[in-house]
Amino acid sequence: MTGDSLTAHGLVQGGPDAVRILRERLRQHRLKRNWSQAEMARRAHLSRAAYQNFETGHGNITLRNLMKVLWVLGLTHHLAQMVPPVPAEPAPAPPAKPARQRSYTRRILLAKSRSSPESDG
Repeated sequence: MTGDSLTAHGLVQGGPDAVRILRERLRQHRLKRNWSQAEMARRAHLSRAAYQNFETGHGNITLRNLMKVLWVLGLTHHLAQMVPPVPAEPAPAPPAKPARQRSYTRRILLAKSRSSPESDG
């Protein structure tokens, strides 16, 4: 499935949906080979629990481990096709400049010097 066909099917792009789509596609590739999650984990040199948690959405996977899974499935050069394209977002507006304020320390020193009896002199 290409990014264009994903858009045609109305799938939401980016964020959690992109991760869900990636997990589902990896699962489909695993099942095409009739491999269990345990077999996939063994071939990718991962723990069964770590792979199972990733595939079911209950855990995260490092980029290194994701690349191991893609390598085992022969998909290392196809990562771009495994996830939908992320739409460009408008650049954020620059932050507004805060109003300038006097230094807190300077205000305290000025207040003390005005209230001290020595200044009545």
